[in-house]
Amino acid sequence: MQVNIDDDRIGVPEYAIKECGCEAIEFKFGQSAKGTQPVNRLETLEDALKAQQNGLLVIPDPSGPQVQERYKAGFGENFRSYGRLPMWDEESLCKRIEELLAIGLKNVYFKMAGYDPADLERVLRIASMAQVDMVTFDGAGGGSGYSPCKMMNEWCLPTVAMESELVQIMSRMEKEGLSLPHIAITGGFVMEDQVYKALAFGAPYVSAIGICRASMAAAMSAKKVGELMEAGNIPTELQRFGSTVDELFPDLRELRNIYGEEANNFSTGAIGVYSYLNRIAFGLKHFAALNRKFSLEYIDRSDIFPLTRDAKDLLDGMDEIT
Repeated sequence: MQVNIDDDRIGVPEYAIKECGCEAIEFKFGQSAKGTQPVNRLETLEDALKAQQNGLLVIPDPSGPQVQERYKAGFGENFRSYGRLPMWDEESLCKRIEELLAIGLKNVYFKMAGYDPADLERVLRIASMAQVDMVTFDGAGGGSGYSPCKMMNEWCLPTVAMESELVQIMSRMEKEGLSLPHIAITGGFVMEDQVYKALAFGAPYVSAIGICRASMAAAMSAKKVGELMEAGNIPTELQRFGSTVDELFPDLRELRNIYGEEANNFSTGAIGVYSYLNRIAFGLKHFAALNRKFSLEYIDRSDIFPLTRDAKDLLDGMDEIT
């Protein structure tokens, strides 16, 4: 489960752990690749008052008599709830994590965007102090569609620049003898060659690559194919592969190996996501075999070489430090 500062303030983690059996929580430092917090318009005074009572920051103040009077007369600003900035610090967050571990939490994760290098380092050092399992860093080109495209694509550090900074920070921390969390990188990954290059570029500190929007695209396109199939209107370019779910989604066979006949009830969108990730996994193994790296821990920067001066500068700078 993910929590931001507002979720944490109102006790969502306790409820999730005690009432829902939640064992893993990810604390979000900002909203993914975005350098800001969510803002939502509230349609009515009643909605605004309810949000305020639930601990959210609402502007203008819906409990103010003058604000209520102007609202009822048809005047005033629209009510909006604003997410608070993630104002955890080393002491408060480490203490908070200890409290949650004491009541049953088992795994702790952080989610961070590509902000200033000093902020990246501070979050990593907090993760080290609190013995966090993994920190996910989301670079420009990341996000799931919650925010405008320009915000997701152009705000914060580009993923490759962010990864370069992270490797240098982790190298310094390792030389200090600090405990290092696992690191996952997200932001613009679509194909298996990108995944392999990111693992090689971030070695030995980056151990996972997150794929978000590409997986969503696979789900939506496969869902559309299923709808067209039911309507008897299979696109011409797909007709050469067949006309049934088994013919157009051959990976359904593998899903049956895992889930049995229940897989026959899966939506084509779900099958499409599996097929896409299956392609990524197969391609990643292919690249690893090509480089004679038969386990992830053997992938390193010797597996990649720069094609541009900028890429060479990034690699040279990292090699000097690590």
